[in-house]
Amino acid sequence: MRTSSSRRRARWASAAAVVSLGVGGALTAATVAATSASAAAGCDVDYRITNSWNGGFQADVTLTNLGDPVSGWDLAWQFAGGEAVTQAWNAAVTQSGSGVSASDVGWNGNLGTGSSASFGFIGSGSAATPSSFTMNGTTCTGDVGGDPTEEPTDDPTEDPTDDPTQPADGELYVDPGTQAYEAWQAASGSDKDLLAKIALTPQSYWVGNWVDPQHARDEVVDYTSRAVAAGKIPVLTVYAIPGRDCGNHSGGGVEESEYAAWIDTVASGIQGEPWVILEPDALAQLGDCDGQGDRIGFLRYAANSLADAGARVYIDAGHSAWLSAGEAAGRLQQVGFADAVGFALNTSNYRTTTEARAYGEQVSAQVGGRPYVIDTSRNGNGPGSDWCNPSGRALGERPTLVDDGTNLDALLWVKLPGESDGECNGGPAAGAWWQEMALELARNAAW
Repeated sequence: MRTSSSRRRARWASAAAVVSLGVGGALTAATVAATSASAAAGCDVDYRITNSWNGGFQADVTLTNLGDPVSGWDLAWQFAGGEAVTQAWNAAVTQSGSGVSASDVGWNGNLGTGSSASFGFIGSGSAATPSSFTMNGTTCTGDVGGDPTEEPTDDPTEDPTDDPTQPADGELYVDPGTQAYEAWQAASGSDKDLLAKIALTPQSYWVGNWVDPQHARDEVVDYTSRAVAAGKIPVLTVYAIPGRDCGNHSGGGVEESEYAAWIDTVASGIQGEPWVILEPDALAQLGDCDGQGDRIGFLRYAANSLADAGARVYIDAGHSAWLSAGEAAGRLQQVGFADAVGFALNTSNYRTTTEARAYGEQVSAQVGGRPYVIDTSRNGNGPGSDWCNPSGRALGERPTLVDDGTNLDALLWVKLPGESDGECNGGPAAGAWWQEMALELARNAAW
């Protein structure tokens, strides 16, 4: 299976897992150690409350280095009203009493003069703006933005596209924590323009860490809560079924005796009502290898658990060149739709949208008119000679919700373009970023 599940965001940190409790609000030794990087001669902080609700808030922070280049940064501040950071991304956050420290996560640690780094977090308590900040022990004298006392306004003169990660007319969530987003930020010139096509497009978040269920849950909490705070729809791909990918490039999965507990743990982290693509290839590979256990039962259980947690579940059913429409429908009916709303097609594959839609309507007609979604992430030029990292492919149509009288619910990007299918045709390990391929996909796109 050509997947993103092996990718883990180095930039992502769950503050709940790293918060340090101290005495009297003093920063702990671990936090002090984080400030050992060279101090800057000056800095500016833009701290903005982007959303707030009863008992919590979300903030985005941009730190600009105004002094000599630094090879690591630690931004510290004091909360005044009992606030607590519960989750963070693009920074490692620790808190002791009212004292908070946010440090770089490696890839964003080097700040030249005038360079900036941004991170965000979700906090509990009131949405108050700290009065001052220090970077590596040096007070930041720039203005602190984002007055939380100001009510949001619909200013017609304000350009709603100023936030490039959330297109004004987009209903699906754009995750600023993907490998594509990191590559786009680091790129320049024409490469940056091409990578923007991928980085700024909504894509699914793959959940497949079967070794550490709690960490998988933390990822789900982080991703879905950020999407909820942004008012967007998150898309998750759950990918850890026993006998996953029959031991091929993305082999692995949870032990048969542990799958139900793993699913329940992941489901307990869901915030809001995400759309979930359930277990790519699982039905299409049914019976193809040993170690699958009661695969139909596993899928049925997973759909129930995830739906109970608020998810809109689509069972993956392969693609139009894999199973006949009748066979796909028969396998879907074995699982049933007591909890899943529909099915997913073309995950990580290249069948054209026209072909996938015709196939989807045939399958849907045999399962009571159930809705379906299509992965269009890499189908712009149709299939190549191989499924694994074929050359000459292109990004497909942008993700969008569909309401056109057919049974198609949405075009989605389930596979993350630019992430390898596996060590084939010159590619790196499954899920690893492959910039050459990403640029080719973007360059070949029709838009």
